[in-house]
Amino acid sequence: MPAGVQPGMPYPPYGPEPQRPATNGFAISSLVTGIVCCLPPLGLVLGLIALGQIRKRGEGGRGLAVAGSVLSVISTILMTVGFATGTAREAWDGFREAAREGAVAESTFDLRTGQCFDTPGRGLEDEEEAVSVRIVDCDSPHEGEVTGTFTLGASGGWPGRKAVEAEAERRCEDVSSGYTLDWWAVPPTAEPYYYAPTRDGWRFGDRGVTCALASDGPKLESSVRSDRTTLDPAQLVYLEGELAVDTVWWEEPEELFEDDPEANRAWAERMVRTLSTEARELRSGPWPASALRHALARAEEYDTARRHFGRAAAARDEQGFWDATSEAADAFRQETEIAVRSALGLATDPPEEPGEPGEPAKPDGREGPLPGGGTTV
Repeated sequence: MPAGVQPGMPYPPYGPEPQRPATNGFAISSLVTGIVCCLPPLGLVLGLIALGQIRKRGEGGRGLAVAGSVLSVISTILMTVGFATGTAREAWDGFREAAREGAVAESTFDLRTGQCFDTPGRGLEDEEEAVSVRIVDCDSPHEGEVTGTFTLGASGGWPGRKAVEAEAERRCEDVSSGYTLDWWAVPPTAEPYYYAPTRDGWRFGDRGVTCALASDGPKLESSVRSDRTTLDPAQLVYLEGELAVDTVWWEEPEELFEDDPEANRAWAERMVRTLSTEARELRSGPWPASALRHALARAEEYDTARRHFGRAAAARDEQGFWDATSEAADAFRQETEIAVRSALGLATDPPEEPGEPGEPAKPDGREGPLPGGGTTV
């Protein structure tokens, strides 16, 4: 066996290897143009030029030039027939419509606060695992509006569907409350909704939750946003104070006083501190002349409720606790709240159950169908 040759390999040739003729560039261009068929006649022209040069120069690529020319002739005939029958126009219109739809489609991972959207199916309940939604103008009818986003704090392995749901529910409630400070203006059909990771998404690093308010009935007609980006200073002071009081009120323990007196007294003490703080804010707020009197009246109601909650925080028995908290609730007058709102240009029609937090329907993460929940992959 000659030295330097591996078994099973051919022997090296003797003498210089013969040079192969270069492939004509126009032949290659003709074939490429014929396949792509963006300008069918161009491939035929390039093919004819290539055949002429190949004959004169002895270059390679005759088969490429012939194939490119034939493909171009076929494409030209098809395009001519298409324009004559209208098929080409229909195809172009379909392409433009697809491009338009693609331009407004947004991945559920990339939704931003303040965007309004429609779901790709037949409504929110029809969603199972959503990859994208259709972004629409908030001044036109839409199914949902993004109120904010956050990243789940859990790290490591999949925490489980219930854990993801629980954190998404809890934190989206806070996010949406801050987005809709004037919650009297939110349509009753708008319910809490969110997009959260599935188990498979978690494996690929998805930790984001997108919070929204959405309607599975009549579509929302305008934005529900009322926060620092849309409110003036007086509106903001008033609504943030009301939200602070409501937030603590909604934290009332589920256990009765007789079952957990310490938890109930601690809650009453938190109400005392919150009402004291917000009464001071009302008295020093940047009120227009038309709202000052009503804002001060609301501050007086806060002070009265604060004194009753102080009694509740010191109560030694259940009857004393509930008497004090009932009198605290009676200190608030809806007519005072309406008067402040009217003077500040806010919504004045109370929700059907004033003072009661909206109870979100149980979401199912990104694995619907979800009345009041959300889906994605």
